[in-house]
Amino acid sequence: MSHPIDYPVCLRLEGRRVLLVGGGTIAEGRALAALEAGARLRVVAPEATATLRTLATEGRLEWLARPYASGDVRGHDLVLAAADDTSVGPRVAAEARALGIWVNTADVPALCDFTLPSVGRRGPITLAISTAGQAPAVARLLRRELTARVAPHHVWLARLSGWLRRRLPAGVERQRLLKGLVEGDIGALLARGERKAAGVRLRAALKTLKSSGETT
Repeated sequence: MSHPIDYPVCLRLEGRRVLLVGGGTIAEGRALAALEAGARLRVVAPEATATLRTLATEGRLEWLARPYASGDVRGHDLVLAAADDTSVGPRVAAEARALGIWVNTADVPALCDFTLPSVGRRGPITLAISTAGQAPAVARLLRRELTARVAPHHVWLARLSGWLRRRLPAGVERQRLLKGLVEGDIGALLARGERKAAGVRLRAALKTLKSSGETT
C-alpha cells in the first residue's frame, strides 16, 4: 500500500496560538520546538515534566494542570497532541479537524494533518528530514549526518546573503550577485577560510553593481 507524499513547508509560528495536549517527554520536545519558533503556547496536562513546569513558572508557556476537555482546541492556530493516554489523541484530532485546525498526533500518522520532521539547525540554516511519519529513526540518522556537513562558511554565507537581500534592490543584478556569492569565487574563498580575500571580491562586486545603476 502506497503512502501519500507530504508537502514540505516551514511554518512561521511567531505570535501564533498553539495548543499542546500532554506533559510527558515527547510533549516536552514539542513544546521546546514551538517556543523556539516564537509560538504562544498553552499546555493542557494533569502532570508535566520538570522542564515544562519551569517554563510555566517563568511565564514562557501557560500550563492548565488538568485533563483535556472538549472545547480546548478553540481559538488556536495549531494543535499538537502528545498525551500519554492513547485515548486522548483521537478526541483532540477529531475536535481540531471539525474546527478546521491543523493537528499533529504523536506516533499516529493517520491522525496527523502534518508530520514533524527531524530538525537540525546551524544559524539561519534549518535541515528538516521527513519520512512521512513512517520511520522517525531513519529521519534522525539522516538529520545527524546532513547537519554535520553544514560548515561554518555555509552559515556565514547564509547570513551575508540575508544582509545583502535586505539592502540591495530586487532585480537581475542582485540575483546574479547572490548566486555568484554562493557558487562563484567568493564562496570558494570563504570555503577555504580566506575571508579577507572574499571581502575584497565582494566589495568589488558591490561597486560594480552600484555603478550599473541598480542601487541608489
